[in-house]
Amino acid sequence: MRLLQAFLLVALGQAVICPAANAASGTLSDSACTALAGQNFTPAVGTMVTVTTANVVNRGTVPHCHILATIAPYTGVEIQLPLSDWNGRLLFTGCGGLCGLIRTEQGADALARRYVVATTDMGHQLAPGEDARAWTTDQDLVVEWQHRATHRATLLTKAVIAAGYGQPQDHAYFRGCSTGGRQGLTEALMYPDDYDGIIAGAPAAQMVTPHNVFAYASTFWPDGSNIFTETALSLLAHAVIGACDMDDGLEDGVIGNPGACAFNPSRLRCEGPATDDCLTDEQIATAQKVYSGARRDDGTRFYPMGYAKGTELDWIAGFLGANGRPPRRAGSAQFTVERKIGPDATLADFDYAKHGATGSPVGGLLDFGPNGKKLGRYVNGGGKILLYHGWSDTDATPASSLFFYRSQADAFGEDALPNFLRLFMFPGMTHCRGGSGVDTADFLDAIEGWVEDGEAPESLEAFRTTASPFNYNTHPLDPENVVAGRTLFPYPAASVYDGSGDSNDPQNWTKK
Repeated sequence: MRLLQAFLLVALGQAVICPAANAASGTLSDSACTALAGQNFTPAVGTMVTVTTANVVNRGTVPHCHILATIAPYTGVEIQLPLSDWNGRLLFTGCGGLCGLIRTEQGADALARRYVVATTDMGHQLAPGEDARAWTTDQDLVVEWQHRATHRATLLTKAVIAAGYGQPQDHAYFRGCSTGGRQGLTEALMYPDDYDGIIAGAPAAQMVTPHNVFAYASTFWPDGSNIFTETALSLLAHAVIGACDMDDGLEDGVIGNPGACAFNPSRLRCEGPATDDCLTDEQIATAQKVYSGARRDDGTRFYPMGYAKGTELDWIAGFLGANGRPPRRAGSAQFTVERKIGPDATLADFDYAKHGATGSPVGGLLDFGPNGKKLGRYVNGGGKILLYHGWSDTDATPASSLFFYRSQADAFGEDALPNFLRLFMFPGMTHCRGGSGVDTADFLDAIEGWVEDGEAPESLEAFRTTASPFNYNTHPLDPENVVAGRTLFPYPAASVYDGSGDSNDPQNWTKK
């Protein structure tokens, strides 16, 4: 269905979009590349398109045609098309944070596998020294960021593919993390014909910003002083690891399934005067609030969880500040209260039930539809979603993925969910990558097998390398760079070390 629609889209614009003459399957000549600058892609996108660059790039491992374009009014798009041996696939890569820049390097691994790779700045560009949040007061730019820029850039990329190669892509995939994860889920919900498969990591959706404000605000006394100390958080962190590290059969400083960790901070309660070896009642209550997340007046949670157990050392930098730097949550918290409440608002004015549940100032809420089944159009078209999240993420906590998973399970049924949605939780991984656990897997191979061969991912072999990059690792990995490994299973299952052989070999991990 998506291939037919892509072909028809281009066919409707045949008067202005002409496939490259003599284009062999999967091949794009130098002249055909530069000729793309003269094509009119406006009919395919539905608004003015200007191609500013169309040139051949021979550096790197894959010679490619490099396209830069602008979709009116301000959306920047970059597209890379292999000059030969194109595999018939498109990968659109997501952005991060508030975007404002092109991050095509996020698709370098896919280009190496002969994908066409594309991305967008989501509708605005940041000048050097510019306030990264200033544009959020412009509602048109907010709409671009929320959904319109990604969809239009997708239409443009498909039109460029058809014009360059003389044929549409066989399969279209999206991959992104954080803001990119939210982009992917938004595409599935709002534009279900755009992608056959979506890899969405740590989606910055639903409660992410206000939830962090709640957690941060909970750690202060009314006079603005901190309830926690660095010593208290270090004590709590080591106690949690000591209690739950072995739950996965391996003592490695990583809690395999924090959701099942039964540690209660009341075990550390001071029996007498407060010392560095115990927690006060107020510190215990605050820890419980951070773990649990915000609650409604009737005591029920807004979302499945707060911060996961095992993340307490990160609270030092997030809530107290470290190495002479202010608390990492301070800036986003102030930005949120000012935009939601008013320019003179403070943390003391923030009421989660009133201000927080509507999402971030740039519209992070996902609309699941009146019956919760808005994703049905994507599912009925055969679309697949591979969702992943780090258990130790304190930027976009695991609650965002768990909330999405639970919402879809409630709407479509537990039995139907594995047919189109699988969630993989990464123990010890922080936001999108990094941390003490594994943080990389061959997501492309998994989504290809699921979409193209009907082989749903029953597991993922995940690894940590000596230098996990900001962009995605190229697979297969160099064994010399592998530091740790384990097999992950779709949520709610977890993995345990079977007690024999190398614990860094994924083959020695089993399903629990």
